[in-house]
Amino acid sequence: MNDYVGVDPVRIRKLADRLKDLEAALSRHGGVIRKNFKEWDGSLDLSLIAQQTHAVGDDGRDMSKRADLARNLEEHGGSGMCTPDGNILEIPWDMKGVRQQSAKEAKEEADTLKKALDDPKADGSRDDIEAVAQSLADHQDDPAYLTAFAAAGGVADAARVGSAFHQEDGTHGGKVLNDDSTKVIGQYATGINRIFTLQNKGKIPPNPDYLKSLTDPPGGDMWSVGTLFKYGPPGAKWDPTVLSQVGGAMLDWRKDHPMRPAYSKGGIQGGIYTGDAYVDPDSAWYSELGLDHSYVDENLDEATRRVNAIDANDPSLALMQRVSENPEASRDLLNGPEGATHAKELIDDHWATPGTHLDDTKWPSAVIRAATSDRLHHPDASAKAAKNIINAGAEKYKLDGKKSDYEKEQYPVNMGISKALSNVFQSYVPDFAESTGIDQNQASESGGTIISDKDTTKAFLSEIMKNKDEAGNVLQSINAQISLTSQRGLTGDQGAYLNNLAELRGEVSAAGHDVKMDDAALRDAEHAKQLMWFNIIASGAAAVPLPANPAKFALGSTWVQASIWAGMPYAGSKFPSGEADQVQSDYKSIKFGDSTSMQIPIVQGLIRSGKMKAPDGHPEWADGNIVIHNENDREDFNAMWSAEKKRHNHELDNFDDTMRNSFKRGADD
Repeated sequence: MNDYVGVDPVRIRKLADRLKDLEAALSRHGGVIRKNFKEWDGSLDLSLIAQQTHAVGDDGRDMSKRADLARNLEEHGGSGMCTPDGNILEIPWDMKGVRQQSAKEAKEEADTLKKALDDPKADGSRDDIEAVAQSLADHQDDPAYLTAFAAAGGVADAARVGSAFHQEDGTHGGKVLNDDSTKVIGQYATGINRIFTLQNKGKIPPNPDYLKSLTDPPGGDMWSVGTLFKYGPPGAKWDPTVLSQVGGAMLDWRKDHPMRPAYSKGGIQGGIYTGDAYVDPDSAWYSELGLDHSYVDENLDEATRRVNAIDANDPSLALMQRVSENPEASRDLLNGPEGATHAKELIDDHWATPGTHLDDTKWPSAVIRAATSDRLHHPDASAKAAKNIINAGAEKYKLDGKKSDYEKEQYPVNMGISKALSNVFQSYVPDFAESTGIDQNQASESGGTIISDKDTTKAFLSEIMKNKDEAGNVLQSINAQISLTSQRGLTGDQGAYLNNLAELRGEVSAAGHDVKMDDAALRDAEHAKQLMWFNIIASGAAAVPLPANPAKFALGSTWVQASIWAGMPYAGSKFPSGEADQVQSDYKSIKFGDSTSMQIPIVQGLIRSGKMKAPDGHPEWADGNIVIHNENDREDFNAMWSAEKKRHNHELDNFDDTMRNSFKRGADD
């Protein structure tokens, strides 16, 4: 056939979109149609629905590529139906096997994108940016196209789209990008993600410039890089190396840029009332987004809206969310030569926004948890990450002592980060216990095990316990180890481990005193978390491993069940009894000191192992869940303890004395 017909790229795109809509409808309703016809004893062969769903989908994807090619030929094909050389332009029916044409199309579209981004307000620029995004989405299964697009600078230009769209959209009511813009950015992000995925699989030639385009973008525009990750695929779908490298670059950028305005509380000064206000740092990163504050022409509502918009557009938060969704990337971020630096940046106070209750620590905290907690499958990398976090936390506590009153007012104790640090401690309780008596300058890692000297441990614990609520979780994590170990006995390796735990509890007590928690406050904190920890352990909801050679403790398993409250999903966890938040406030009059309160988890373990029995008057203690509610309970417990010491020829008494000495060693400065 020698006749030719013309095509309209816009109408081909509409046809492609309708085919995709049909595929979605068949996918969504096909199962119900088949089910209903079967129930009605229909005789139609409904297997064709599934076949046609796939066929329509394939046709839709091919038609999308034809639409892309038609538009590209319209832009770059010369005049009329011919190329500048007079050759007839042809859109092939079979879109498979057009590798050379696909690569040519990609290069031309990358050129179109660059031109549009260089002058985003020019007529047709937005249409071009959107068309290239759609083409990129249509060619996800086309390595030839993606290779050519990346080689032509497409990755670097995709990292400019956010700023280009903002120039066009402007800022309205704190919103810096409209919904259509974020959708298009998501298409670019998906395409860039696919380029790195195929590069990792060896289907696209490696090129370090692609990653450099995101870690060192044109004009240092890390905000636009952040939009690619904010509106793009979840972290689990990104190559871990890409995520960790871009995440690290984003943390470095964050360190060099004051991220939030300062806050000034209103009041009467010189007989004149001034309202609450926010003051921007010099050359604030968000100025280009139109989110500056002004004493002169903004009221508090407007100022608050801008503060919320600054928070919502923080590119480092977007990156930390994606990194936290990829445990391997989280571990990579906190390992390697920059791991220690990144640890300091993650626990920095400046994730908070002065004068607000914005939760900016959710994602950096999640990164810390993801990086440090997988001791079963990735013990070495997790421990190395934990080591960096421990040293950073200890150093931060020492530096915080030099803070001015103004700094403390602007950035009070960061509850979210302290919970993440508490999670690290809870995951490495056996390591901290085995490290008692070690003399060195900072925490180190060896064979997947943490080794921490007393000064570092104490400073790290003090940093955690500035959040008084976490003191209870710290203490109960040690109690869990005491209880579970005592089930195996009190002598030999178990006895040595228990004494190490007692010394560690002494270090916790000393750290608590450093943050103005006296014995009564520590006791209340411990008891407030007791029932919750019973529930976690009973449910088997979490576990932490013993050090590298768990056999030496004769526990019979590589794992000791112990709860990790701070490591639970931050959305909230449900425990079997439904009483996770119950606080035992009746403890205030009970005279257990730190060292004697270790008797309770010891007895818990002995009862659970069958070596002790609960007294007749306390059947509720029969499963080892001993809760002291009042003075009578305390007296009954003491009577049980005394009787048990006599029954065992004072073996328990001797152990108790040793444990007290260990506690005192840990508590002494």
